[in-house]
Amino acid sequence: MAKDNNPRQVVIKKIVDNGHAAAHGGSWKVAYADFVTALMALFLLLWLLAALKPTQKDQIALVFKDKAPTSKEKVVHVARPTYIPKNFKEGSPDFKLSQDQKLLYEIALKVKELITEDANMRNNAGVSADNAGVLLQVDSNLLFEAGSAKLKPEAEKAMQGVIKIMRQEMVDLVVRGHADDFEAKSSQYPSKWELSSARAIAALRFILEKGGISPKRLRATGYADTHPLVPPLNPESTAKNRRVEFYYHSPGTETW
Repeated sequence: MAKDNNPRQVVIKKIVDNGHAAAHGGSWKVAYADFVTALMALFLLLWLLAALKPTQKDQIALVFKDKAPTSKEKVVHVARPTYIPKNFKEGSPDFKLSQDQKLLYEIALKVKELITEDANMRNNAGVSADNAGVLLQVDSNLLFEAGSAKLKPEAEKAMQGVIKIMRQEMVDLVVRGHADDFEAKSSQYPSKWELSSARAIAALRFILEKGGISPKRLRATGYADTHPLVPPLNPESTAKNRRVEFYYHSPGTETW
């Protein structure tokens, strides 16, 4: 047999299978870690909520509470703050106002004067106004001892200032008391409702007896801690809500 002088060329083809990219290159681990972290934060939050006392939950809920009342809730007319410039002077303003607006303007200036003339009032009182009246807010510690509804001797100057405005202007007055559970516990009153009401009545009685103001022009009410100025999240903020309010308003306005 003749030999083949031209041997065949053998070609070897190597096929490399890259396969799947190692389960997306491990990116799933990052997503899984995020999921586990979020799940752990959720369980931690649930544990903290379960550990809170009912009063603490109520205080936290107050921060997120919708201020707009529902249709079933009774709307209580409460004065909202407005800015009164320091250079305001008593008398008729240059711009046009109605008779009721002029009356409230004069009262706001007199309340502001009452505060600025007394060092104790400057540090413990404030003034605000709305379309219906003017509000004088006085810290409870200026008028009363802790847990007490008896007026301090040094409260007379502030109370005489309240009476002076009532004598000068034909307006009615609502006295509002504000107190809380912590203060009520150290008092002779069974709850914050009785304490806040007793303080409002004590201030009203002083105005009646010392000022000779007609009882028809006066009203008193206790709000306990249902109308806080700031959320009562700590002792300092809770103390800011203890106050007595004197709300001067036109005789035809129905408000508490």
